[in-house]
Amino acid sequence: MIVASILAVAASGAPAPGESAPSFSATRIDGGTLKLGALRGHVVLLNFWAPACPPCRIEMPALERIHRRYSRKGLRVVGVTEMDPTRAQVLESIQETGVTYPVVLDPGARIGALYAVEAHPTSLVIDARGFVRYVNVGYLKGEEKEIERAVKEAIDSGGTP
Repeated sequence: MIVASILAVAASGAPAPGESAPSFSATRIDGGTLKLGALRGHVVLLNFWAPACPPCRIEMPALERIHRRYSRKGLRVVGVTEMDPTRAQVLESIQETGVTYPVVLDPGARIGALYAVEAHPTSLVIDARGFVRYVNVGYLKGEEKEIERAVKEAIDSGGTP
């Protein structure tokens, strides 16, 4: 599945492993602003999802487990909502799936366009220097261990590719 994911990324024009992650600023669902640049120095697991996307909601507990397992080691998981859901839809999804990591709104898929997101869910691991280390397009299914390995490698490398 990793090969298929990498091929899908190459075909889509999304940032590929080794490329710089596009910077953005977005409104958090709980208020305030989240800036990707402010997370420099941390490994970031960026997940593009939508409340109307069943596979997105199915994989959110796996992302929450990774968040809880690695947040003390510097991981920052950020959910980016797509497809212009209402605030109530986002909050309902977060509560139903038990997500505690930050979730930002992406009206008009502005951030999604920066990342050339063509499918939901899409997840990226960004290292502490701001470079993409891993991309998964589509539902993680059996790839939870792969994305967790990418997170661990990025944390262990201290930002060195």
